[in-house]
Formats: sequence, C-alpha cells, structure tokens
Amino acid sequence: MIEFRFGVELKLTMARKVLGIHLVCRKALNVEELGGSLFKSGYWKVSEEAANTAQYLALHNQKNISSYKQGTIEGWERSEAHNGRIIFYVKETEEPLEWRGDGTGEKGYYWSDG
Repeated sequence: MIEFRFGVELKLTMARKVLGIHLVCRKALNVEELGGSLFKSGYWKVSEEAANTAQYLALHNQKNISSYKQGTIEGWERSEAHNGRIIFYVKETEEPLEWRGDGTGEKGYYWSDG
C-alpha cells in the first residue's frame, strides 16, 4: 500500500498468473518420451497466456490421485493438425504432485497469489 501526502491510499495489486497446470490424462494418452528425461504431452486446449506463464505440468489418471508424470515446462507449441491445441515439452521430475488449482472438468490451473 502506498500513502500519498494528502492521505489518499492506493493499493497496488499484481495480476494473477497460472503457475501450474494439472490435467487428467488417462493411460499417458498422447505422451511421448523424448529422451534425457524430456517428454511431450498434447493436445491440450489451454490458452497461450496460461502456457506462457505456467512453470510446471502434472498429469493425473484422476483428480483425486497424485500425478503419475510431472515436470518443468521447457516449451510449448500449437498443433495445427489438432485444431491449434497445445503440445507441452516437459523436463520430468520425480516427485508426484497432488491436484492443485481451480478449473472445471479435467483441467486445473494453479494460480499465483497476485
């Protein structure tokens, strides 16, 4: 909070951004091992804004079960062959993650505090 000389207060807030993406991806559908602990996962209906700010991706068989595959997002691309859906390139990490974030259906965004 910033207070000006005349007693007027202004509260500055940062825009929230997506830090993590949790997806239900049964049986590793459209997951491809690329070697060197890198994998790709597609074809996801995710906004470019979310893809640009997300730091990690976690794949789950069900929302109430820890992820079976997860890691740091190294990059992404749009697949024109799949209606512009996104393919993520991910550096795999070992520690399974619990489902976090809000969202409906089989996608959850974990947001920053802002």
